[in-house]
Amino acid sequence: MHYQKVLLQQYHIAEGSMYNWRSNEEDLVKWWLRQSEQMDNLQTIEGERIIVLDAGQRNDGPGPDIFRSRIILDDLEMSGHVEMHLRAEDWFRHGHQNDVRYDDVMLHVIVGGHGGPDIPTLLVERHRLGASQCIAQRRISKKELMGYSFARFKHKEEHVRLLSEVGSGHNPLFLGMIEIIMAGASRTRQLHNAALILGMENWPDCRDWKGSNLSFPKEQSRSVLFQEMMRNAHLFESNLWQTIPENSWFDWNTRYSLFCKIGLPVNQFREWLVNILAPSMGEQQGFELWQRMQIFRHYGLEKKMLQQLGLSKISSVAEQQGLLSWKNIFCSTGSCVKCPLTQYHHTLTHIN
Repeated sequence: MHYQKVLLQQYHIAEGSMYNWRSNEEDLVKWWLRQSEQMDNLQTIEGERIIVLDAGQRNDGPGPDIFRSRIILDDLEMSGHVEMHLRAEDWFRHGHQNDVRYDDVMLHVIVGGHGGPDIPTLLVERHRLGASQCIAQRRISKKELMGYSFARFKHKEEHVRLLSEVGSGHNPLFLGMIEIIMAGASRTRQLHNAALILGMENWPDCRDWKGSNLSFPKEQSRSVLFQEMMRNAHLFESNLWQTIPENSWFDWNTRYSLFCKIGLPVNQFREWLVNILAPSMGEQQGFELWQRMQIFRHYGLEKKMLQQLGLSKISSVAEQQGLLSWKNIFCSTGSCVKCPLTQYHHTLTHIN
């Protein structure tokens, strides 16, 4: 698998944000941490050029907003703290001039106002930042998308392996289907209840639900379906799933008819195929299945993500999973600075 090599290369490329500008200091701090390192046209109000080498670390306690930042101010490299205000005069309004904790502030970042302290000051113009804009400088390549899809597949593969190892003898395909039917806001509690019924100490790798807003069955319906699954556990025996259809979802209809009899919705069956069965097959057969499988549902993110990544469309499960992986790693966390699509290098000239 060459996709893993692609990922390793990406991880060696130089965190971040989708712009959601609401005009408060919190957003100004986020902007500094997430995008300032990517800006090549920053200047103080006095016209001094700023290059941000290291945005620094956020301070969640008293004192300056940012600790241990490194910048180049014209030809001088500086290290110190950064303070954010909506208005320049807020420096004095907040009493920072009488607080020794602000003595090492090297840069004041503001959105407007005047009459601030006599230190280098960066004015951030709101219209230049915009709202909900992506600063990607190029399109994502197919190899990159497949690389992140493959990483997501490996994560799911590891999860299935964990179900197998600590599932107290229960078939991981069976346990995986229980995870699928328990999806939703009460997932953690219901999986722990299922673990008690199955004689397990706890549910392995149980995480809070972070999926999309699907319309899930009521808890009573899930309980009934769980009981039906326990009575039909033979449907999950591995030997029944050693041969698989080629690609179309229609090719799986004969397999689904077995589950239809116990009341399993077709979309949950397909979720199981993608998230449990394919990863259980291993990276060669399972990931190849992802690449052949057509998309059976949309997560409400494709249109926006396609725009941001410069793609026209996606058609396979592997491509869709790559989008989900990219979104979770970069866009949802606001890690624009680490995003490979925003990377470029500053050229620094040594000045004698």
